[in-house]
Amino acid sequence: MRIRVITSCTGEKSVSSPDQLTLDDFRQGAEHVRTRETAFGDLLTPAEDLYTGLQHQRLMRGVRTARAATGIDVDLRILSAGYGLVSADQNLAPYEATFIGMGRKGADAWAQTLSIPTAIRAALAEACDLCIVLLGNDYLRACALDDQIQLGGPALFLCGKDAALRLPQIPNLHPVVLWNAEATTFSCGLVGLKGEVAARVLENLANKPELLGVYLEAPQATVANAVSPASNTRTPNKPHARMTSRANANVDRVIELPDSWRSKPHRERLRYFIPEWDDLVDPDYDFERDEHSGGRGDWANEVYAHQMYEEPNYDGILVSRAVAEKSKKKNARINEMGVHRFLRVPRDFPIMGDCGAFDYIEKDEPPYTTDDVIDYYTRLDFDFGVSVDHLVVRAFEVQKHRRYELTIHNAEDFLKEHRKLGLRWEPIGAVQGWDPESYAAAVAKYQKMGYRSIALGGLVRSSTKEITSVLEEIKPVLKAETRMHLFGIARPEALGRFADFGVTSVDSASHLRRAWLVARDNYFTLEGNRFSAIRIPDVNKSFRAKRSVKEGRASREEVAKFEKHALQSIRAFDKGEMGLEAVLDVVTEYDAMIAEGRGGMREEYRRTLEAKPWRHCPCSICKQWGVEVMIFRGNNRNRRRGFHNTYVFYRLMQQTLNGEREIADEPKQLSLLKVAVGK
Repeated sequence: MRIRVITSCTGEKSVSSPDQLTLDDFRQGAEHVRTRETAFGDLLTPAEDLYTGLQHQRLMRGVRTARAATGIDVDLRILSAGYGLVSADQNLAPYEATFIGMGRKGADAWAQTLSIPTAIRAALAEACDLCIVLLGNDYLRACALDDQIQLGGPALFLCGKDAALRLPQIPNLHPVVLWNAEATTFSCGLVGLKGEVAARVLENLANKPELLGVYLEAPQATVANAVSPASNTRTPNKPHARMTSRANANVDRVIELPDSWRSKPHRERLRYFIPEWDDLVDPDYDFERDEHSGGRGDWANEVYAHQMYEEPNYDGILVSRAVAEKSKKKNARINEMGVHRFLRVPRDFPIMGDCGAFDYIEKDEPPYTTDDVIDYYTRLDFDFGVSVDHLVVRAFEVQKHRRYELTIHNAEDFLKEHRKLGLRWEPIGAVQGWDPESYAAAVAKYQKMGYRSIALGGLVRSSTKEITSVLEEIKPVLKAETRMHLFGIARPEALGRFADFGVTSVDSASHLRRAWLVARDNYFTLEGNRFSAIRIPDVNKSFRAKRSVKEGRASREEVAKFEKHALQSIRAFDKGEMGLEAVLDVVTEYDAMIAEGRGGMREEYRRTLEAKPWRHCPCSICKQWGVEVMIFRGNNRNRRRGFHNTYVFYRLMQQTLNGEREIADEPKQLSLLKVAVGK
């Protein structure tokens, strides 16, 4: 079964750079862009790994599941407002470009420049068993679809009511209208809804390919089928093996906080919160057989990073409501237990709550009211609660003043209601802005209202220089007793300066997620070095391995043999039973077999294997699992490597804030950890 998926780029990306490409670069032509790209080196990232917006994250869950199933080939294309229509494996540079807010005439002209209408027509015309299209209004307009387009197979267009009315009425093109009701059904904000529905369709087809007929017989029932496919099929509902999990009684335990953690001196200057994003691992994972001890990963059989170390590698946890409520099962657990017990931390461990404004960035109004979030923070027993804000970003330039005033109004009501109820948790006023002056003006207003804690949002994708300019403008009006948080920003080279400007806390999961979101430099050391993990993809899950078989470059048996040999060779090398050149030959041969055209990694791997950094790391994870942490393969290895990176970051941060380390000359990678995972 061949499935084509066409989705859009997202503003949130896994890598960023102060010198990222802009629309001005793209307007200077392809040759100029190629020249600029040469300067980005390791930051060039495959398109499917570059985007981290909610729609893309949810979609990729389904894409990976379908790719891992036998007999399904998923061809993913991404529509970029900078690059045009790109394939999933095309390497892209960090950039900033969107059709949203560009204006009708400007967007139409730019789409023609990028040849988007032509490229989309060609993609839709290619033969497939099913095409799923996930494009918002602005991106659909850029495609200029009309009744002359040819379809290579049935196409489901996931869209809103207005977009559905504008789609051409031709055979095999089926609009699937998504409403607020579907967002509730899937416990998903509208921003990620198309990705969630598409993911469920792909997951269902991976488990039951015969469902394709169901979707095509009644396209308008796609959403209902995605919720409960069994009720729409003629075959009994037999649970798939991957959908079952067994609880582990040993994992659900609250950690104890040692005195060494409670007395960290760096907190006098700045504290670090890590966002909660379902980053758990199986503590009893069988690396030899690649088997989960609980059958399938679940909160009831996996542990958090702070359960794997003697003490947490962060000063608190940030829980976004959009993440906490993304599944009914998780939401029910949190509401039953409260956030501290759910996260398995003591009551005196700091937990901050916010609304997750990126989840509703495209909506005219936030989906939450002040009364609602106050009840939420109180009921779940948060230590800090952030007022309801609405992101002020360039994509919504025309709305910036309304969003700005709305955020200020919500903060005022939030503080008044908090005082009226006499609540124990600390209220934090969310601050938005579009330039240093607007941020500073808002901070002054919040302090006049009576806030002692504020949090700056909307700066994740700003350069350190731009953030510093905002903080410089705020500094003269910032009271000595006011605590200031930065959402989504934890850059080691800048934390000292941020603290000097009055920042008292930050949050980010960039160093954690870089462990698997980029191809190189995803293992960090206490000496400030970086190393590339060694890719040995699972033949049963890697779409590249499956494509290699389909294209006739190797049989499945051959690919599986090379995969097994690569794993055995890495372990033999670690034990001193195999030489460096021999293991490099094996690993790179497997890589070349399944990733044709990706680019050689031999010298990167040589540097990693020569240094053997996992042997010198004192952290609990590296000491227990050793070289397995250096293998780029599946959540249980990749997340452990991310936990290790958090361990390293936390210690480098402490050394910097305590004046024990000058980080200005640190290797460049630590200044590039800017995954957009917060506000």
